[in-house]
Amino acid sequence: MRLFSSSALISACAVILVVQETIAKHIRPCCDNTAGIPMPKEFKHLQDNYQRNIKASLGTGTCTNENIAVRKSWDDLDDIVRLDYIRAVQCLASKPPWTDRSLAPGIVNRLDDFTYIHINQTNIIHQSGYLLPWHRLFIWQLEQALRDECGYQGYLPYWDNARFSEDQTKSKVFDGTMTSLGGNGQYIPHDPIKVILPGFAHQVALPKPAGTGGGCMTDGPFTNFTISLGPVAKEVIDPDNKYGYQANPRCLSRDLDDLSSIGALTWANATTIASSKDIKALRNNIEDLWHKNSHTYVGGDGADPFSPTNDPVFYLLHAQIDRLWGIWQGQDLENRTYAIDGNRTFFGLALDYAPDVLPSLATIDDPLDLGLGFNPTTREGMPMTEYGRCYIYE
Repeated sequence: MRLFSSSALISACAVILVVQETIAKHIRPCCDNTAGIPMPKEFKHLQDNYQRNIKASLGTGTCTNENIAVRKSWDDLDDIVRLDYIRAVQCLASKPPWTDRSLAPGIVNRLDDFTYIHINQTNIIHQSGYLLPWHRLFIWQLEQALRDECGYQGYLPYWDNARFSEDQTKSKVFDGTMTSLGGNGQYIPHDPIKVILPGFAHQVALPKPAGTGGGCMTDGPFTNFTISLGPVAKEVIDPDNKYGYQANPRCLSRDLDDLSSIGALTWANATTIASSKDIKALRNNIEDLWHKNSHTYVGGDGADPFSPTNDPVFYLLHAQIDRLWGIWQGQDLENRTYAIDGNRTFFGLALDYAPDVLPSLATIDDPLDLGLGFNPTTREGMPMTEYGRCYIYE
């Protein structure tokens, strides 16, 4: 038998060490990342109870303890999974749209399908009883598209806002590396403004603060990312392009607003949300403490109420909101899974195409419009482990 010489063995070992060092520089193990503000015991108790109850509720049907998908914090994924997710998002952006372009002439790719659907439903699915179930279904659809159409091997991650509430750029979501979703936009001096939300019988305007960026993203994997639809909420609405469906090719902008995160997207507020006494309190707490602040922190394209889906961080943002709702549901699955509260439109306001319709309350039997012919009932958007879905948050 021929043996390797000692010099050959030494050379081989040296090569292995170089490879290992190279991998170590680029691939961080998920479980060693302890950065950020630790989860407090009050929130951990709620999360542990949720996970225990979800797992106990699973039987031998299509969703079991053996096959349930686990959605994790972006900060707890390793770089291989992060890069695969980014690749899959860019893959969807390279595929042709499924939406009829006569509905939105500016639609370019599969990601635009999701933006069009969100724009189309904005005045129905915010500050209403549909916020949570509609977005649960919506981000699940995106997760399925990433996996089925672009071969993504993982599951939808979430933005762990509370862990980095005092400086979100310390999170792997916003640290600007090629395994993040990018950092801030280029700084452009600008003032706070008020933007008009089109589509209501009477004018509705929202304040938009001035953040620390405002221009094109300057680092990360989406610096050369081109978007087309929107913006929609603006100081002046063009009646010929009211919902931003015409082509408007441009860079992706961000305008990080620290004041929307510091002291706001905190563990204390996350705990308040997850421990809400009932569905009315939960919905109000999510809207008042979390939803608006999360979008406002991102700013730029991610803060437009109609087309925030142009920014890939949208899906991580709403996965976190879905997680908080899920943890609340998981404290009492029997009584909370199908609990609903809220009107059928934004604050119950009349829409411009139905100005005389009075406010009415959403029910779990109401149909939802998820686009492309998908019209489930609200009920179908409420559990995490039924109607074809099977996931849990870690």
